[in-house]
Amino acid sequence: MDALTPATDVVPLRPNLLDESLLFLPDELWDLLPAAAYACDRTGMLVRFNRRAAELWGREPKIGDPAERFCGAYRLHRLDGVPLPHHNCPMGDVLRTGVPVRNQEVVIERPDGTRIIVLVNIEAIKDSAGAIVGAINCFQDTTDCKRAETALREREQQTLALLNLLPTAIYTTDAAGRITFYNEAAAEFWGCRPTLNSDQWCGSWRLFWPDGTPLPHDQCPMAMALKEGRPIRDLEAVAERPDGARVPFVPFPTPLRDGEGKLVGGINMLVDISQSKQADEIAQRFAAIVQSTDDAILSINLDRIITSWNSGAERLFGYVAEGVIGQPITILIPSDRLHEENTIIDRIRRGERVDHYETVRRRKDGSLIDVSLTVSPLKNAEGRVIGASKIARDISERKRSEAQIATLAREAEHRSKNILATVQATAHLTHADTVENFKQALDGRIQALANVHALFAQSRWTGADLRTLAVQELSPYCQGEQGRAHFDGPDVMLEPGTAQIVGVCLHELATNAAKYGALSRPQGHVWIAWSRTSVGRVVLSWTETGGPPVSRPARQGFGTRVMKNMIEVQLKGEMRLEWRQEGLACELSFAM
Repeated sequence: MDALTPATDVVPLRPNLLDESLLFLPDELWDLLPAAAYACDRTGMLVRFNRRAAELWGREPKIGDPAERFCGAYRLHRLDGVPLPHHNCPMGDVLRTGVPVRNQEVVIERPDGTRIIVLVNIEAIKDSAGAIVGAINCFQDTTDCKRAETALREREQQTLALLNLLPTAIYTTDAAGRITFYNEAAAEFWGCRPTLNSDQWCGSWRLFWPDGTPLPHDQCPMAMALKEGRPIRDLEAVAERPDGARVPFVPFPTPLRDGEGKLVGGINMLVDISQSKQADEIAQRFAAIVQSTDDAILSINLDRIITSWNSGAERLFGYVAEGVIGQPITILIPSDRLHEENTIIDRIRRGERVDHYETVRRRKDGSLIDVSLTVSPLKNAEGRVIGASKIARDISERKRSEAQIATLAREAEHRSKNILATVQATAHLTHADTVENFKQALDGRIQALANVHALFAQSRWTGADLRTLAVQELSPYCQGEQGRAHFDGPDVMLEPGTAQIVGVCLHELATNAAKYGALSRPQGHVWIAWSRTSVGRVVLSWTETGGPPVSRPARQGFGTRVMKNMIEVQLKGEMRLEWRQEGLACELSFAM
C-alpha cells in the first residue's frame, strides 16, 4: 500500500493532535487494527485504508483519486436493498455534520457481485479550531451474525408453525404449571381455549380417570410430571369438552430443564385413542418428539448392539446414526466402566428400570462427558424383554457447578476461621477497668472488623481499598461536618489480613480522637495520608489539629497496646506516636 500523499485541496493536518495523528501511523500499524478501517479528508476523498478494509471491499481503491470518495466499496445498499449513493453513506453524513455514527449497518457490494453486511462506526477528525478535516471509519463484517439471527428466528417460526400443523394436541407450561403455548390441535381437542400464563396443568374443561372418577387438574399427569420432575408414561385419562363430549387420551408429559438441570416447564402431547388406528399414530408422533429432543435417546438389544439413535445422541456423542447403528454400545463406555453396562443389562433382563444413573461416557473424539442415564426395558407384544431404551442427559455444567460450590464452601470455611481467629486475638488484647467499658471497647473493635469484612464482600474477597477503609472508619464522627476529615494517598489494595488490622487501628485512633482529641471539638480536623515506598511498604500517617492540648500520657493505654501488638507483632511493622501541642500524630509502617 502506498504511503499517504495528501491532495492539494486537503487541509494540512497537525500531527500533534491526537485524532489527526492516527492518519500518520505506518501502514503496518493500520494493518494491525482488529477491524477494517479507512480515513477520508474533509471532501470525502480516501487518504488511508488497511488491508482488512480492502478485503471486505473486494478491491483496492486508489489513494488520492477524486473519484474514490466516502467509501472504497464498489457499491453500497441499505439493508432493504435500496441503492445507497456514496455521498449519502454514513461517512458523508459525518463529514457534513460532525456527528459520530455508532453501530450502523450498511450493505457492501463487491465487484464480483457478492454482498456483505457491515457494522460501521465513524468519528470526525477535527483540527485545533474544531473544524472538520476528515473522518475515520472502523467497520466489520456481520453477515454471518445476521444470517444466524435470521436463521434462529426462522427456526422458531418454523417450530411454532410445525407444532400448529401437527394433528396431535401439544401444549407447554412453565415450572408452575401455567400454560404458555398450545397448538390448534390442542384447542380442538379440548373444545375450548385456555388463558395463556393463567390456566394451569391442562386446558381440558374437566378430566376423569378411565373408570369415570373425577381427576382434579392439579393431580393430572402434567401436574405429576412437574411436581415429581420426571416424565409420566403408561397412563390414560378422559377429557370432557364444554359440550359434554368425552375423549379418551394418552398423555406424554415431560419436564423441560435448562442447561443446568433446573426445571423450567413441561411439554405434553395428548393423543386421542378413541379410534383403533390411533396406536400407530402415537408411535410415530412420539418418535418425532424423541428425534427433536436435546437428550440423547437410543436403544440397544440384549447383545448390547445399538439399534436406534436420535439427533440428540448425535449432538451429545458426535456419531451420526448411520455410522453407529449396528455398533456395540461399548464404543461409548470408558474401559474402566465396562462393568456398569453388565450390571445395567442384568437389571433390564429382570424387567427393572434404571433411573438417573450418573456416570461418564466417551464421545467420538475421545473426550469424556458426565451424563445422567435413565434406562428402561423394551418389550415385545408378548411382554418379553428384547432390549433397552436409554436416555442420556449432559450434566457437565451441573457437575462443574457442584465442584465450584464445594470449592466456595471450603473457601468460606477457611475465611471464617481466619475471621474468628482475628476476633479472638482482638478480645485477648482488649482490657478495661469495668465490664461495661470492656464491652464497649470490644464492641467497637469487632464492629471495625465487621466493616472491613463488608469491604471484602464487595471486592469478592480480594482485599480492601485503603481510602475506602479510612473513609468508612471516620464517617460516624464526621457526618454532616464537611472538611473535618481529610484523606490523601494513592490507590492501595490491602490483603484481607492486613486490612483487618489497619481497620482496627483506624478505629482506635478515631475513637480516641472523638473522646479526647480533635474530633471532640467542632473546629478539630484529622488528616490521614499514606504512601507506598519503593520496597513495597505502606506508610500511613494520622495527624490531628484544632483539638484540646495533648501531652504524653503517664502510662500506655489499652488502645495503644492493641495497635502496637497488631502492627509490630502481627504485621512486623512499626508504630510511632507524637503528642504534639496541636494534637496527636501517629505513623504506621507495614508491608502491603
